[in-house]
Amino acid sequence: MEKVFINPVSKEILIKGNAKEGPVDLFSYDNNGNSRALGNLFVIGNIQGGGANENKDDIDVGYVLNLVASLAKREYYANPDASPKDAFAGALKKINGVVEEFFKNKETKINIGVFAVAGDQIHISKLGKFKIILAREGKNIDILNNIQLFDKESTEEKEFSNIISGKVVEGDRILAFYPSRGTTAREKSIKDNFLKSSQTEFTAQLAAIKETKPDFTCAALHIDITKGTETATVPRVQPKELQEESAQEEIKNLTPIAQLATTDDKEDDETGEEAPASIPVARTVAKLAPEPAIPKIIPSEFARGKRELALSKHFRRFKNMNITPRVKVYAIGGIAVVALIAIFSLKSLVFVSPATRLLNTAVSEAQTNLKLAQDKLKQSDFIGARSLLVSSLASITQSESANGSSQKAADAKSQLMLALDGLDNATNATLAVVADIPTDSGTAKLVASAGANFYVYLEGKNANSILKIAADGSIASTTPVKNISPSAMFSSNAYVALVDASAAKLTSLSISKSTLISGSFSSDPLVNLEVYQDNLYGLTATGIIKITDAALGKTAAQPWLASGTVLADKASLITVDGNIYILSSDGTLTTYFKGKKTNEIKTAVSPATGSILLSNASPSPNLYLVNVSTGRIYIFDKASGTVSKTLKINSAQPISSATLAADGSIYILSGNKIWSAK
Repeated sequence: MEKVFINPVSKEILIKGNAKEGPVDLFSYDNNGNSRALGNLFVIGNIQGGGANENKDDIDVGYVLNLVASLAKREYYANPDASPKDAFAGALKKINGVVEEFFKNKETKINIGVFAVAGDQIHISKLGKFKIILAREGKNIDILNNIQLFDKESTEEKEFSNIISGKVVEGDRILAFYPSRGTTAREKSIKDNFLKSSQTEFTAQLAAIKETKPDFTCAALHIDITKGTETATVPRVQPKELQEESAQEEIKNLTPIAQLATTDDKEDDETGEEAPASIPVARTVAKLAPEPAIPKIIPSEFARGKRELALSKHFRRFKNMNITPRVKVYAIGGIAVVALIAIFSLKSLVFVSPATRLLNTAVSEAQTNLKLAQDKLKQSDFIGARSLLVSSLASITQSESANGSSQKAADAKSQLMLALDGLDNATNATLAVVADIPTDSGTAKLVASAGANFYVYLEGKNANSILKIAADGSIASTTPVKNISPSAMFSSNAYVALVDASAAKLTSLSISKSTLISGSFSSDPLVNLEVYQDNLYGLTATGIIKITDAALGKTAAQPWLASGTVLADKASLITVDGNIYILSSDGTLTTYFKGKKTNEIKTAVSPATGSILLSNASPSPNLYLVNVSTGRIYIFDKASGTVSKTLKINSAQPISSATLAADGSIYILSGNKIWSAK
């Protein structure tokens, strides 16, 4: 007979390269076969020490990874009878006491992910940068941001306390990794390979990157969720002869009196004489330990001993009370009303569907984050406060799309929007439709402006194309395009360029000749890009590249930063107006001119996923940050970083693209319509 259980098969991938990022390491543990209840424990981490002597600091703090891993293992497996979640929470509580000391040194950055796979459960907690992806049914799922499949316990910041829990099934694959610069730059291709490749092939693909990029750093765990079997232990029935031998062994181990009786009995058998009555004979164990007498049960007593129903005694008393029938009716009615209230209260508080519970959790987190955001505002941490409010809005919206809305959710969203409006000093944008593209033509994805015209990239049902939209909103021309899935669209006086950053492809349309030029360029993976005066400027994980005359079909990429100039930390978005502006994820705006850094300021805004940074060639003091998730446009000063205006795009359809005209007018693409926003 075989017993079936969930079995995670893990592969450690550790590639050490760039010393500037600090030490990285990973650890895998199981319970050495003592108990499958707690399953497997995994730790992935990176420690970065600040200071002038960076290498020295890295050595000083590098031992924290081993300390956290060994402490996690000891505490997690300390109590084999505990549930996996309780054991995981207990281990995190112990670890917090260790890592708390390192927060006192603000120059130390700790990035550690801890997770356990026990049976069909997975529990995850992280500190700093850590990513974990689940491959299921041909799709990649970001576990840390998917609230439909994974529950999150929200507690204090900067501690291993936020536990994300969910279920895994046979056939799932898990990729957990520290997002180093090298892996972040190649994240899209890494996720694609993870989805398509086996464990061995995936490991080989990452190792191959190291051969071409010596600084490539990777600490990852590839885990296949399989089903294992083992032989179940079944009690064996002993033959009669073995049972008799066991009985003899029991007799040998009896008390001294019993052994004496057994010896005397044996001697009597040899002489043939009967043993005296005064000597206890132990031919059977039963004589040494007589069986207790079975009590005689009287049927009437047994009937009276039946267990009474709850409250039956009180009902009998009420029945025998000397009160009028009318009073009894009122009393029974009152009891019924109280019972109904109790039932409805239990239903609303206890018997809640999983979908409603998920939405309630998102609302509860939002209320907590609202209070935290107010505290951050008191500390002038505008970016931190905005991040909490925006993430809470996204969490509630995602829960509503999957599970429906509720009055609590609507009230929570109103409070969040009110707080966000106050923080942003936001005003409703005045919108006007410039062009309406028929939906039967396809789905409009990208927009760019060129003079009085607009160009739109359209994904059609049969073929994709570039549409030229005239000033009156009509479609002036259609140019089919093939073999490109663009992520960005730009225009100049002469060309319209489509760029696929992930595949390093560019297709440009000559405005005067209506001809297409296509080509591929070679560079490090692009984080973001801009086409300015037909030249492509690409932001990579480590620098900036330039392809001169890319719109004309040129493909030669050259480093743009001057020797000795370092790229801004956490660089996310790039835009060009003669100067190059880099906006980092922490809200820092860095200005470069002719390859050298000329200015660095702290703004009050930070880019979210999918945000668009806009500028134009005309002399303008402002930059424009379009947040597609919240539908807001932040207009801020290039020199000071001060936000002068925030426009709210109150559209039912999300923003898919945006462009800035030469005169500073803002246009957005939303729901197959081009809108002007003022």
